[in-house]
Amino acid sequence: MNQHTTASQPGTGVGKTLAILAVTADDTVFERVRDVLEDSDDPVDLVRAEDPTQLGEQDAISGVAVVALHCHADDSRARRELGLVHGLAGVAPILVLDNADAGVDASTAREDGAWDMVATADRELLRLRLRQALEVGRVRVELQDAAQRLNQTQRRLDVLLSHGQDARATLVGQRVAEPSPAFARLIGVKDIESARGIDLLDRVAPHDRSRFSEALDQVATQQSDASLVFDLTTHLNHRQSVRALLTPGVAEKSDERRTNVVLQLVDSENGAGDGSRGPALDGRMALHSVLSQTVSRAKEYVLGMVFVAVDEVAGLQDQYGLAESDLLLQEVGLYLIQALRGEDRVFRFAAGEYVMIVERHSANEIEEFAQSLQGALAEEAFGDEHQSAALTASLAYCVLSGGSSQNDAHLQRLMNAAYELREQGGNACRKCTVDSPADASAGAHDVWVQRLRDGLDQDRFSLAYQGVTSLAGDSQPYFDVLLRYVDDRGALVRPGEFLPAAEHAQMMPDIDRWVVQRAIDVIWQQKAKNTEIILFVKLSPATIEAGDTFTQWLAQAIEQRPIDPSALIFSFREDDVRSNSRASGQLAQALADAGYRVALTHYGSTPKAVQILDRMPAHFIKLAPDFARQILGREQDERLAHIIASARERGIPLIAEQIEDANSMARLWQAGINYVQGHFIQEPDTEALADDTAAPTL
Repeated sequence: MNQHTTASQPGTGVGKTLAILAVTADDTVFERVRDVLEDSDDPVDLVRAEDPTQLGEQDAISGVAVVALHCHADDSRARRELGLVHGLAGVAPILVLDNADAGVDASTAREDGAWDMVATADRELLRLRLRQALEVGRVRVELQDAAQRLNQTQRRLDVLLSHGQDARATLVGQRVAEPSPAFARLIGVKDIESARGIDLLDRVAPHDRSRFSEALDQVATQQSDASLVFDLTTHLNHRQSVRALLTPGVAEKSDERRTNVVLQLVDSENGAGDGSRGPALDGRMALHSVLSQTVSRAKEYVLGMVFVAVDEVAGLQDQYGLAESDLLLQEVGLYLIQALRGEDRVFRFAAGEYVMIVERHSANEIEEFAQSLQGALAEEAFGDEHQSAALTASLAYCVLSGGSSQNDAHLQRLMNAAYELREQGGNACRKCTVDSPADASAGAHDVWVQRLRDGLDQDRFSLAYQGVTSLAGDSQPYFDVLLRYVDDRGALVRPGEFLPAAEHAQMMPDIDRWVVQRAIDVIWQQKAKNTEIILFVKLSPATIEAGDTFTQWLAQAIEQRPIDPSALIFSFREDDVRSNSRASGQLAQALADAGYRVALTHYGSTPKAVQILDRMPAHFIKLAPDFARQILGREQDERLAHIIASARERGIPLIAEQIEDANSMARLWQAGINYVQGHFIQEPDTEALADDTAAPTL
């Protein structure tokens, strides 16, 4: 039950002057605060809340206010209470009250969001800190009001600019607000009303979404401009390359992230193209689909294929890092797009590798195109005024003949030629003949299948590690294990590039065993350094299906390098469990009986997800990535609340994946999530748990 009392000038309304919100169930603490305020010269309303959750019911928190929190004596509960209050207080400073029973010290309190901490026994200091906190709260409210006025000015400016030809809008988080007509047309809707509320990230091509999110975070956290080139996908599933300029906007609310964005067609800068060409940088699977049915579309044209391999990709990644080098390689792809004409197509094959399908009037024109492109790439500077690089590439080309069934064999021949050129120094171009292909029946996945088989034999895979961070002060190091393929140049290839081929060739059980074996090695090596780590390792549907075989192999692997089974947590995807519940339940139970732990990942994608918890043991739950988004629909909010309640009832810790910003992390913390992971907290790192000893040969 909340208690209201006016310390001075009775009748002053809550929220209209100054307010102290005393959060305490201790009558002695509340009376001490009231006694101190009795001597105050300022009109101050004193409001009592016996529980931190009652703060959400107070109107006073919207005015000039101070929250005086007397938290629980237990450390973990005290920090959770402080976290909840921090999320609800808005601009109101938080003053932690210590009645010789505080569960946190002053340093921890300030780290967790408190303005300061003061002992209630020191009456004069308490009065001083309350007065100072009220002044801080007053200044914060004034700054917020100024920001709102500035935002209104910005909105009026946006209205004026919306009548111009620039494709511009304001983003609230990731959602479109105040778009111009040109912006609406560019993202594929008919008018500005249809554009409002659209999640712009949904219109970014999947392969560019992580870069676009990183740019948004950079603008929000560093208050600096950002620019990038990416593929925009319209509602008709056509892609067009655009350049975006992102600048900080003015937040109307303290927890609101606003960003100004201007989009410009990349082709329009050179006066080439109208953006209606269709897909721009599709991946390898789309390439093989095209190759399986590609023939010359007119007798007067000759069809050619060009394989472009950027030289020294590994050195580029070492010099600039994975993120910056990826931006430079994206620019190479955009440069290749600008070199296309007519019905030409370009596909991204791997890191720094591209395949171009071109039509020309003769074989000589295809040769001239490839040679000119190789020379032009060497002369081009990629990057911007802050960071740029000169890149070279090895090109191989041929005229396609012999029917579409042989196109994959032609591609393999071009790849081999380009790799050979690169080993000889690169920056060269070679013509390939396509007579008598070595394997005319090569399937769409054969290239990667052979790479993966060689990779298993030659230990050409690598693990990256992403930390799983506790929100309740658990100091135990947890890491999620992520697989990478190391190509012949030492560049790291993410699993999205090769797992479809591995699944098609039924290689996933072997790859899963490689990952588990390396995880065992790393745990064993860290144990030798007196470091206890716990790793999450994913299991594929194929391994789940053959659960008995996997558990037999696992027992032998542990005999060779004994580790505590609890250091390995095996992750089952919810969709895989639902589609094969019997095999999943049997394997999960067998692992649990052997002392290992089991995690359900991508959990909560359907309303019936909770039923899975009754069919198999689960020691951790990883929520579906959608729950980490700042804006959830009512159905998702209700589902999340139901999941949290069910997990608490069963005593299962919850993990939120793909955390992209501080606001979503705070929201999930307040909701009761135990652990978080994502690029906002820690990027995956191949060196985080570097091996000091050679892993045993499989």
